[in-house]
Amino acid sequence: MHRFYCPPHNFEDDRARLDAGETHHLRDVLRLKAGDRANVFDGEGREFTAEVGSLNKREAILRVIASVEPAAPESPLDLTVAAAVTPAEKFDLAVEKAVELGVRRLIPLITDRTEVKASVAARRLERWRRIAFEAAKQCGRAVLMGVEEPIEFGSVFDRYREGHVIMFSERGGSRIEDIPPGVPLTLIYGPKGGWSDTELEFAEKRKAAVVTLGGRILRAETAAIALTAIIQHRFGDMN
Repeated sequence: MHRFYCPPHNFEDDRARLDAGETHHLRDVLRLKAGDRANVFDGEGREFTAEVGSLNKREAILRVIASVEPAAPESPLDLTVAAAVTPAEKFDLAVEKAVELGVRRLIPLITDRTEVKASVAARRLERWRRIAFEAAKQCGRAVLMGVEEPIEFGSVFDRYREGHVIMFSERGGSRIEDIPPGVPLTLIYGPKGGWSDTELEFAEKRKAAVVTLGGRILRAETAAIALTAIIQHRFGDMN
């Protein structure tokens, strides 16, 4: 079943109005026509079976038939990922896989050793949001993962005070087993060159759990994917 995104404010009674971009996909790419069925989701967790009604180049009106369960249920784990920005294609992959793994929000992070400048990262924000949007459609999630504006490393600790902050590093003394269950988690991943001493000291002062991998050294994009999956397995819906 084809899936289309319709924001909550575009639902009215039993009608869902698709914007120009989704209408183009429905009408000109997939060649759907009046009477065909498709699913629509609102980005906040609701999904419906609907029938294509009227359509033109600017919008398509679908008649909502019934509420359905999304193909990919949302994880019970409130999971935020703050990942150091890496060169374009590598970070694109991290964004896509974060959506597939059930992450609720992603924060592009600027660190002491980040290879990408903050100004360049800011220009890529809309691209990352588009990747997250397309990934949600593809993997069956009915909730859109938030992709926030790039921020400096230290700002993460001020913005996300609830729950537990886990910082993965080649140096540190905490273990995943030490992390308490049942709380929101913020995972922080570093850049290619690792964390600076200043950043590690700052994290420890802010009571973050600095977790190591038992001697394994992973590429930045590998860590963001593999370790998020491990955390979901332990605390989320993959156990």
